[in-house]
Amino acid sequence: MKKEKVRRYLRRADDYMEEIERKMRCIDGTLFFVLLGMENFYRQENCYETGMMDTVRTYLEVLRAGDMAELHKTLDKLRKV
Repeated sequence: MKKEKVRRYLRRADDYMEEIERKMRCIDGTLFFVLLGMENFYRQENCYETGMMDTVRTYLEVLRAGDMAELHKTLDKLRKV
């Protein structure tokens, strides 16, 4: 590939990463409010449904912290080459 094509590809990949991170933040915020509503609806803090939503939220945080950070590092390495 030519340098121009590689740079264009990396820019697009970076834009996709930002969009994915934005959507993940929105989902995280939505899940937070869903959890609050569910706890209020069920009138208890620990029930199966809220535990499941909390697990999804935790998994989302792990994805953001681990996998997305690794993808950013990989994109940075590719830019240096």
